[in-house]
Amino acid sequence: MVLERAEILFNDALSQDLYHLGLRCPKVACSIQPGQFLMIRIRSGYDPLLRRPFAVHRLSPPTGFEVLYKAVGRGTRLLAETRRGASLDVLGPLGRGFEIPGGDGPLLMVAGGIGVAPLPFLAETVVKSGRKGPYLLWFGGRTARDLVCVHHFQDLGFVTELVTEDGTAGRKGLVTDYLEEWLPRQKEMPKLIYSCGPYPMQRKVVQLASRLGIAVEVAMEALMACGFGACLGCSLRCRPPEGGTDLYYANVCQHGPVFRGDEIIWE
Repeated sequence: MVLERAEILFNDALSQDLYHLGLRCPKVACSIQPGQFLMIRIRSGYDPLLRRPFAVHRLSPPTGFEVLYKAVGRGTRLLAETRRGASLDVLGPLGRGFEIPGGDGPLLMVAGGIGVAPLPFLAETVVKSGRKGPYLLWFGGRTARDLVCVHHFQDLGFVTELVTEDGTAGRKGLVTDYLEEWLPRQKEMPKLIYSCGPYPMQRKVVQLASRLGIAVEVAMEALMACGFGACLGCSLRCRPPEGGTDLYYANVCQHGPVFRGDEIIWE
């Protein structure tokens, strides 16, 4: 974990509230793994008081990386107003990232809305590892505007299936409904499912995978104040570790944000 001043290379609006941020931050960029995250101070001083957590969207070797974020609160709206050439205080890398399984065979990624943010970095890492697929992405959103960066996956050879709630792109409905129909029909099941998105989507993905005996890794979202387990503000109810008997509360920032699906007690 390092603390570094990062220069903003670009901070472009992709839609009304979705932004694509590029940072030159070599010390963090050379050490971060897919699924890990950063804590970024939006402005100097005490307003806003707390850093904000962000996943790494893609690396920009050798010195930088990209972040995909939504302007949903005061902190991210202030970030959206920050221009090229300014600098941000970045703390990272933090947390536990995704694992890349050995051997070949199908890998499936499931994304919901802005939950797609960390998956291009993961997809690039999987492909660069030399592991042979096939690779698949199921991506759901409310409208076509939510389905961003699909070309990143397609350029890497991913087969992509798109689902929108209003039918403006791909199939109409919920991504998990189509996934429930599609998974049991496959001759070869995915070796692993990676999932990131809203809590109900994540829960359904884990339930589907559990019935079919497929391992799942989920990247969980949570409100974080510190980023390294000091404030206990991002606790998640989990099953006891191997050999234990008592349920416990894991910190998303410290023990995650990536968890095995069967670790979590889904409410």
